[in-house]
Amino acid sequence: MDRFTHRLPARLLAAGLCLFALLGGGGRLAAAGGIAAESRGENNSSLSALESRLLTSPSPERARQSLRKLTAKPHLAGTPEDYATALYVRDEMAKAGFQTELVEYEVYLPRPKSRRVEMTAPTKYRCALTEPALPDDPDSASPLAVPTFAAWSPSGKVEAPVVYVNYGLPRDYEILERLGVSVRGKIALARYGECYRGVKAQVAQERGAVGLLVYSDPKDDGYAQGKAYPDGPWRADNCVQRGSYRAFTQPPGDPLTPGRPAKKGVPRLKPKDAGLPTIPIQPLSYRDALPILESLRGPDAPKDWIGGLPITYHVGGGETRVRIALDMDYQQRTIWNVIGTLPGGDFPDEWILLGNHRDAWVYGAVDPSSGTTALLEVARAFGELLKEGWKPRRSIKLCSWDAEEYGLIGSTEWVEENLAELREKAVCYLNVDSAVSGDNFRAGAVPSLWAVTKSVLRDALDSSGTRSLYDNWRAQDTSATEVRFGKLGSGSDYAPFLQLAGVACLDMASTGSYGVYHSAYDSFRWMEKFGDPDFTRHAAIARGWALLAFRLSESARVELNVLDYAREIERLAQELAREYPTLDAAALLEAARDLTIAAETFETEPDTKATLVARNRLRRQFEGFLLTPDGLPKRYDARHVVYAPGVFSGYGAEVFSGARYALSRNDAADIARAMAQIVAALRQAARALQGVQTGDAAP
Repeated sequence: MDRFTHRLPARLLAAGLCLFALLGGGGRLAAAGGIAAESRGENNSSLSALESRLLTSPSPERARQSLRKLTAKPHLAGTPEDYATALYVRDEMAKAGFQTELVEYEVYLPRPKSRRVEMTAPTKYRCALTEPALPDDPDSASPLAVPTFAAWSPSGKVEAPVVYVNYGLPRDYEILERLGVSVRGKIALARYGECYRGVKAQVAQERGAVGLLVYSDPKDDGYAQGKAYPDGPWRADNCVQRGSYRAFTQPPGDPLTPGRPAKKGVPRLKPKDAGLPTIPIQPLSYRDALPILESLRGPDAPKDWIGGLPITYHVGGGETRVRIALDMDYQQRTIWNVIGTLPGGDFPDEWILLGNHRDAWVYGAVDPSSGTTALLEVARAFGELLKEGWKPRRSIKLCSWDAEEYGLIGSTEWVEENLAELREKAVCYLNVDSAVSGDNFRAGAVPSLWAVTKSVLRDALDSSGTRSLYDNWRAQDTSATEVRFGKLGSGSDYAPFLQLAGVACLDMASTGSYGVYHSAYDSFRWMEKFGDPDFTRHAAIARGWALLAFRLSESARVELNVLDYAREIERLAQELAREYPTLDAAALLEAARDLTIAAETFETEPDTKATLVARNRLRRQFEGFLLTPDGLPKRYDARHVVYAPGVFSGYGAEVFSGARYALSRNDAADIARAMAQIVAALRQAARALQGVQTGDAAP
């Protein structure tokens, strides 16, 4: 059983009951036509009896058993072991009382056949490209583990001089040019960090490199941060980060069926037309990278390029040569999403979606099996309420995605297949990926979800059992007066919901020192030693996730605050104008102000029996008004005019990304187009809010 054994102190005054209903919990339409809150249990507790029962359900011991089951074998997407985890998740959801569905797609996925990287001059060295078994971690010896490789690298053979390019960002290549060093016709050697790895491949290719090696420097996630695994949580010298190297500027999902679900019989692109990398790519451990880096000559690396290895870092002068030989196996492979549904009793066509991906590069104890473990605890918690006769007011869908590691494929294909329904029915999508790697809670969300999420986090205890998740988060930044939600870019399964479907999204986790990312050592043993020894952190994440879904399902009004969103957009618009004083931002500032005025009027108007349906529909569709149908300028991956992944960050969000990318290139036509897209979206949102107020809004 969980250690959650008491309730938080009551915070509600009698005069605030109606307001509390609007902030998220269990309301019903009052006879007088307004919205009132139901009692939340005895003695004015801030939790209802059902909520208290929900929060006692997540079990650390059961979470331990689930994670052990999920990490028993490596389960790369499209393998029999991956299918076995799909069946396990499906069956556990069904036991909890969910209606379950296994959804298959046929997608294009690579696996490695053979890989060889060797330095041929000035001395000879053959890279091991392996992660040896560790006596302290028996799982690390599994023959089922996929070899270290770069997903989406082509097959190929190349031999060329090596140039060290730091993190491989455009600014790094500009520095090399000033040093008189070119990568054209050479192999770029980059270190992980600062951006999504696919950016490194795309930029290297554009700069004329003929191959790319990417290694993990100990300064970033190895011994410079602390003890390395198995003695500590950080990356060991022979630990390799696998990963996807697709460009973020390409359409997400299956590369051969952009914009269409990858079902049998669907027309497919030829692989050569899919925008995949064209140069050989291979990740290295820092043990394998060290002899290459140590042999480089040429100019000294700039100070901020120097990593943690005990060498003098040089950028290379042509003396060090490396040969790369890769043979990849590209095939159409079946992947499996699992969807579990609790139909809503009052609003079955309004969906609260919770999701986590299930596939892993190897075991994925943190990424993503900790999230899948939490998802199953959420399912079981709702199952306990079902046994007591409860039924959600809105439909709750639990989603276990496949092939996320290859580029958000399972979730994107499902969004593409269900796009019209999602735009009409989805209230929000609540994502957890790497749920637990430590004890520091954090969350990112669109502003409409901020208020209800903070309310929930104040009522859900963290792993200590003595403070809330909110207080855990708040304690991490004592200089701030309020918790700061992260901005959503990409890198996890919320991206297609936000960028393609226009659904309000949240992503959360409990984070810590985590240096075994995408390696064979992201294992059950690592988790029980470092990530969550007593598995109370898994239970805590499940508590917060379940309670947020519960309140979003049970409240009579859709708990998305459009005024919070409008005010944040106006603040961001003012920030952009200050950052670029020569930018003509007058139309943007006016549109942002008009949206705030419309949202203020909307949020101060009461919900009534006569208006609730229309106003709820607008709340859940508000996010969609912020999409531009043609996509951002020169982008295929992003449609959201406010929040989108940065072109050169990949994972990280960039506010008004279309405008900022155009400004970085001083492209007047794209600047004008991007600004027009933002203004049009904000005006569309304002008109919709005004239309609901006057009764003239489109259905």
